[in-house]
Amino acid sequence: MQVVVESQECETAERVSRRSLASLWAAVVGESGSGKSTGFEAMFLAWCPAPFLKTMPAIKACTRITTTMSIGGTRWRITRNPTSSGITFERAGEPPMRLPLASRDPERPTASRFMLDLLGIPALHQGGKTLGTEYIVPFMYVRQASAGATYLGGMKPELRELAVRGMLGLHEDDIDAARDVLRDLRRDLTKARRALAGFEALRAQFGFSTPEELAQRRDQVEQELAKSRDAAAKSALELGVANERLQKLREAARTAHIPADAADRAADEAERHLREALRRLGETEGRLAELRSPSPTSCPACRQQLRTAGLPEHLCPLCKEEDPRRSRRGPQDDERIRAAAEAVKDAKERCDLLREKAARARQAAAEATRAVRRAYLTAEEYAARTVEPLRLATVDSEKRVRELAVLAEQLGERTDELVGAIAAQNRTVERLETAVRGATQTLADAQSQARTRLAELVKAWSLLFARRMAAAGAQWRHAHIAQEGFTPVVNGESFDQVSVAGSTLALVELNALVSLRELGEQVVGSSVPGLLVVDAALAGLSDTTADVGVRDYLLGLFAQTAAGSGPLSQVITATQEAVGSHQGARTIALSRSEPYIPDLVLPDA
Repeated sequence: MQVVVESQECETAERVSRRSLASLWAAVVGESGSGKSTGFEAMFLAWCPAPFLKTMPAIKACTRITTTMSIGGTRWRITRNPTSSGITFERAGEPPMRLPLASRDPERPTASRFMLDLLGIPALHQGGKTLGTEYIVPFMYVRQASAGATYLGGMKPELRELAVRGMLGLHEDDIDAARDVLRDLRRDLTKARRALAGFEALRAQFGFSTPEELAQRRDQVEQELAKSRDAAAKSALELGVANERLQKLREAARTAHIPADAADRAADEAERHLREALRRLGETEGRLAELRSPSPTSCPACRQQLRTAGLPEHLCPLCKEEDPRRSRRGPQDDERIRAAAEAVKDAKERCDLLREKAARARQAAAEATRAVRRAYLTAEEYAARTVEPLRLATVDSEKRVRELAVLAEQLGERTDELVGAIAAQNRTVERLETAVRGATQTLADAQSQARTRLAELVKAWSLLFARRMAAAGAQWRHAHIAQEGFTPVVNGESFDQVSVAGSTLALVELNALVSLRELGEQVVGSSVPGLLVVDAALAGLSDTTADVGVRDYLLGLFAQTAAGSGPLSQVITATQEAVGSHQGARTIALSRSEPYIPDLVLPDA
């Protein structure tokens, strides 16, 4: 895949700085602290949410970062605000597209997915991971901080495999198709087994093995259904009769309230007459007692001892108030006392009669109330003893009728069908099991072919890598790419196991990446990006013969790209030294006073 970075723009509140990189070999040369690494990281931060990229202070101060790239012959302007979560893609003649870095909606594309589509890399999945640009960038950007220490910036082996498979076009369509077929067949098999289990459950429920047994079972159920219906009708009839009797008993209890209420009212009236008679008796007895009381010796008005000398007997000698009681009693008084005594006697006799009548009335009221209670109790006892058992029996009978009716209907419908359905479902299950075994084998064959294809590609990659290592120096006698994790192995030592870091490991990594691009040119359908950004590849090389040979090899590799030959579509390098006599490089000179992004590099960087 031809990928060329044409320019960069970094905007701040004060200015917009632009760097033109439109060359097959753009060599950024400058001392440490001139912002080379900062500019390179900005180049990728414009479109990649790569977690391994370190957003330097100079980038955080930018309000906009734009990278203009030619991808497959189409120019794109990719813009991002470092503080936002969206990326804008622009192509000439079309409206801009703003895409999020992440999206929970599978129908809404992300910036990472869109960028992979532009690069022609499929969305592969492996081990719960989905291929994204953050796994592709390490193959395009060799960082100064990790080139001589860790392979691909410390990228995990399983992610290397995922990225390489995507770039080499190992879509695994056959595997995906076989996996889809197997999934569908397993789903159909599960449904068929579930249906068969349902048929078997019905057969167990109905208790049959042959259609004849099923027919016998159907006739038996129909007979039981007829008996149950008769029993239910009889029970319902008995319940109706019992309910009628219960209603009569409850009506009788309600009717008994009428005499009970009348008896209560009569008892209340008799007691009222008794209380009136007792009141009158008290008044009569009071009058009799008054008539029988002796003449007073003191004045009822002033309470002084009476002295009758010189005054009439009916006047108080002190207050001179008249006191009729002091007058002497005569025969008429005796007559009044006798009449009062007779009235008291008559009143007592009347009270006795009324008391007896009230007692009889209250007793009659109590008896009427007890009769009402007995009537209600009789009704409730009848309801509990007779009506409720009949009701429960009726409910059970009706439930049994419904159950047998459903069973009889099922048996009637499936007498001739069920056994044949079980046999047909068994054949379906056997057919699907055979198909599942075949699909499983097809998937295994497709996976085996994919592994074989991958092994062939890794072998071809190893041959290309070995040639490049041999061209870099005769001391690299043996070199290959490991099958697991695609790790470079040189002279028997794996990249991840070499304890001495430095330019040797940087050389190994660069050769592995360039040989991967050579392999991509040979593989139909591959989309390995031709862009390679190398930060400080020549750092640490001395003037010894071996280091001079490595320097010449790397400069020759970059010059080959500048000449338009080789597998790289563009190489961008950053070094502290000049590129020497090699022609074709577009040199961008930097210094601390004139950094890559003006006014944004820290003074003590």
